Amino acid sequence: MMSVAGVSISWAVLAPIVALSAGGLLIMLVDLVSRSASKTVLYSIGIVSCVASFLALVPLYGHTETTLAGAFASDRFSWAFDVLLLLTLAITLVLSSLRKAEDGGSPGSYAALLVFCTIGGMVMAGANNLIIIFLGIEQLSLSLYVLAGTGFPREASQEAALKYVLLGSLASGFLIFGSALLYGSAGGVGLAALHSAAVSGGTLFIAGFALFLVGLAFKLALAPFHTWVPDVYEGSPLAVTGYMAVAVKVAAFAVLARIAYEVFGQDSFALVPLWSVAILSMLVGNLGAIRQRNLKRLLGYSSIAQAGYMVVALAGVQQSGLNTLLFYLFAYALTSLGAFGVMALLGDGTDAYADLDAYKGLHFRRPWPAAAMALFFFSLAGIPATAGFYGKLLLLQQGFLAGPWGIALAVTLVAGTLVSFYVYGKVVWDMYSYVEGEAAAPSGNAFAPWVAVAAGAVGTIVFGILPQTFTALHL
Repeated sequence: MMSVAGVSISWAVLAPIVALSAGGLLIMLVDLVSRSASKTVLYSIGIVSCVASFLALVPLYGHTETTLAGAFASDRFSWAFDVLLLLTLAITLVLSSLRKAEDGGSPGSYAALLVFCTIGGMVMAGANNLIIIFLGIEQLSLSLYVLAGTGFPREASQEAALKYVLLGSLASGFLIFGSALLYGSAGGVGLAALHSAAVSGGTLFIAGFALFLVGLAFKLALAPFHTWVPDVYEGSPLAVTGYMAVAVKVAAFAVLARIAYEVFGQDSFALVPLWSVAILSMLVGNLGAIRQRNLKRLLGYSSIAQAGYMVVALAGVQQSGLNTLLFYLFAYALTSLGAFGVMALLGDGTDAYADLDAYKGLHFRRPWPAAAMALFFFSLAGIPATAGFYGKLLLLQQGFLAGPWGIALAVTLVAGTLVSFYVYGKVVWDMYSYVEGEAAAPSGNAFAPWVAVAAGAVGTIVFGILPQTFTALHL
């Protein structure tokens, strides 16, 4: 612990971010000094920095400590979210090793942007006031805007990035204006001050929170602030899309959970606007996925529905809600990254297997990738013996304990799940249906995507059959 200009700084709390930042700077330095540095070396530096950051997190396990005059914290709202962000970054870097030279940009700048994007997510997870929340969101968003435009073909990717930038900037405007109104009503930017303002209520606080929620809902892809998702997912590079689907949700839900518990506490009625958009998201996401013929777009609509499901964990702001949210986030992360790993495996890192028609008869050409994809789809749908199934049971429990709004959320979750059985089941049916005259699949024999596929498959099965293994971690 040290003090700078009267503000105490705990380097132990900041160490995970410092370690990851050092890795990002080292990637840039190596790329600058040796323009011929291989992507394997650069991505390996990123993965090593993830390990170093995790090792710096270990001593903070189970402790609550703040720094920067209480503006940043390491506690139950940040530790597990940070671990999941680091895991997502490591798997994304592994999948990115398949990127082709024509995908644009140097591998060093690409890897560094992924690292700095993750740092933004970790800042969001530990943010304890409105200013730090905004800084984290902007660092995460600005990096993703660039990454979304590095795909191939260039025109489609840049169009996706442009849509993301324009709508993201609009959402940031809502977020910062809402933060200004919250500051005006609370007289401070800390969440403790916001709690006092929430108790007393007032028009200024309500208006500020509504605008703030709009900006956060955009990051979470909650309807009706979801319109960017299908196009951006489709146009972004495959590995970036997988990262975007998981990391952004993890970071944004860390902020949302902290606000729900520390600002509103047991006053769940104040979060009615959030419950409303969650119900709409479950319906829009599942119904919108029905007619999709592109797997990236389908998973984009799935992410909209999944975000609505995750909000159910916070219904009633029960004490067990945070654990439920973490379990479902881990299940969703393993499942989604595994599905994108299968796509990368089959298409050698390209979007060759983004079209759903390519999956017809896949079992007879590539049985193991087909089995893995079926497992991931079963988990997303909530089939028994998968992590997704047990996660949805926990979500339903949270909903039914939370009064009328919670019951409405739980009923919508069940209805959305029934629709998703058709969405995912149709793809699995196509994979296991024999098709005459099918062309041979691309080789796709690279080892790297198997890491994501194997990690996702093992986690999905273990957490589905033995969910107590997750509980034993006490995250």
